[in-house]
Amino acid sequence: MAHYGLIGRAVPYQLMVDTRIDSSAQRMMKDLRDGVIDVAVLWGPMAGYYARLEDKPMAVVPLVKETFGPRMAYRITMGVRRQDQNWKRQLNNLLRDNQAEINKILLEYGVPLLDERDQPITN
Repeated sequence: MAHYGLIGRAVPYQLMVDTRIDSSAQRMMKDLRDGVIDVAVLWGPMAGYYARLEDKPMAVVPLVKETFGPRMAYRITMGVRRQDQNWKRQLNNLLRDNQAEINKILLEYGVPLLDERDQPITN
């Protein structure tokens, strides 16, 4: 946004909130729906979740083609203690064996998924 001179028109949303009381992501998506803002830059899982709740379709577009600035699409990982190699293998096998079902659940919640080439996973 800064590169294109749009920061002056940006609307900031509080990132650190007690989500039991408030949701800045939900408020941002409401503002987008109501035309208060024209576009929202939001973490994919939150954007996807709230977009799927809307009556009118909203496009959630992963930012994968940027040539400058920080990469906006990234993998999520987990780790185990060095001495827990058996547990690590069990987790890896569990994830591999259940990947299709995991993807299905995430997609049902609207989470945008990308493959290793940053192409959308749709099923």
